[in-house]
Amino acid sequence: MKTDSMRFELGALATIIVLLNLPLLHGTCAVDMIFLPDHVAAGEWWRVFTHWFVHVSWYHLSLDATAFLMLYQGLAGQSAFERMGYVLICGAGSLLASLWSAPIIQTQGLCGLSGIAHGLMAITSLDQMTGATDRTVRRAGAVTFVIVITKSIIEAVNGRIVFENLHFGALGSPVAVCHAGGALAGLAGWVIVQWSGASLPSSRTTTQCRVVKFSSPGVA
Repeated sequence: MKTDSMRFELGALATIIVLLNLPLLHGTCAVDMIFLPDHVAAGEWWRVFTHWFVHVSWYHLSLDATAFLMLYQGLAGQSAFERMGYVLICGAGSLLASLWSAPIIQTQGLCGLSGIAHGLMAITSLDQMTGATDRTVRRAGAVTFVIVITKSIIEAVNGRIVFENLHFGALGSPVAVCHAGGALAGLAGWVIVQWSGASLPSSRTTTQCRVVKFSSPGVA
């Protein structure tokens, strides 16, 4: 049952990602789906949910989508409700952090999945630290968690993503603070689930994946 649910969820998410990035075939991104505060305030509310799946280039899409889907699949030990809850809370944290401290999104917008991916990576590492029986896995989880949180904080303080120059502008104009927002929201969501007792113990080893860069047309 859980396997069937996961397959359906991954298929649905992959389909959404593909459909919202079809404009890349014509050399542009789905500008009517990115997050633009003025447009959302004018009633285009769907942008709040669609902007996560929109990307500014094939390179941006390949980095974000690969990391996101792998990390999502790594949450197989959670319920579908918890998985989607994690995605929403990480996305909300990424968006709120950007709104709070990145004026660029007022004019150029926000899009991409790496804020959520940073949050899911934090959740995955916390699961490994507390749920794995193998000491090596627990240590790997601890190291990964420290790296994700430290990287996100440094990016938020400096206003630039790590190794930004290596992407040769293929990520648009990255909004670095969205990574911190996603990671901290993921941490908060994980703590809430543990406190509520909703998360079942699991001895699984979650998928490891490198952290990727998030951008928006202005971008995150």
